[in-house]
Amino acid sequence: MARKDIHDVRKVSCIGAGPIGGGWAAHFLAKGYDVTSYLHDPAEEDAFRRLIDIAWKCLEQIGLSEGASLDRLTCTSDLAEAVEQADFVQESVPEIIEVKQALYEKLGNLVPKDVVIASSTSGLSMTDIQVRCSTPERTVVAHPFNPPYLLPLVEMVGGKLTDPDALTWAAAFYTLTGKAPLIMEKEVPGFIATRLQEAVWREALHMIGNGEATPEQIDIAMI
Repeated sequence: MARKDIHDVRKVSCIGAGPIGGGWAAHFLAKGYDVTSYLHDPAEEDAFRRLIDIAWKCLEQIGLSEGASLDRLTCTSDLAEAVEQADFVQESVPEIIEVKQALYEKLGNLVPKDVVIASSTSGLSMTDIQVRCSTPERTVVAHPFNPPYLLPLVEMVGGKLTDPDALTWAAAFYTLTGKAPLIMEKEVPGFIATRLQEAVWREALHMIGNGEATPEQIDIAMI
């Protein structure tokens, strides 16, 4: 399917009001995009905007793109309104498979057909997430690190029904916005970086338990 040129993307929809969803919204705002954030409950908006304000202080010190403004943020609790004009969708709802499946069932019908939908999931597979989506070919995993507006790595992978072109397009778009996408060869629990971190953590505990090193020594070695 023909997709919009990444340089023509203007409107990004961010779904989710937590630290990751807010972090993504701040990132895209700082790059000069119009951002519509979907909040499950209107009562979440005050806390969400405070989160954005905190991120913005850091982003102002780093440097904002031309045209970047908090005025380009819109919040809504109407899912259709949040995504109907989107050029790209970044989903960051809670890590509950039933919640994500129900959401993607709706997004498959609401999001314009040529628009990629990316999930920030840190542990669920896209194969499982996309099972009820009517357009699974444009759904991808794009796992960020917290906070997304500061840490560049994005681990990416598709599900069994994902079109490789959707991954390629999303990776190019992330690169354009200053991220560092890494497309994985296959779906594995925990992706790459988190599994490596867990391996180091296990070895550190092993060395401390065996009296081979102190926590302070391991801290120094890791630095």
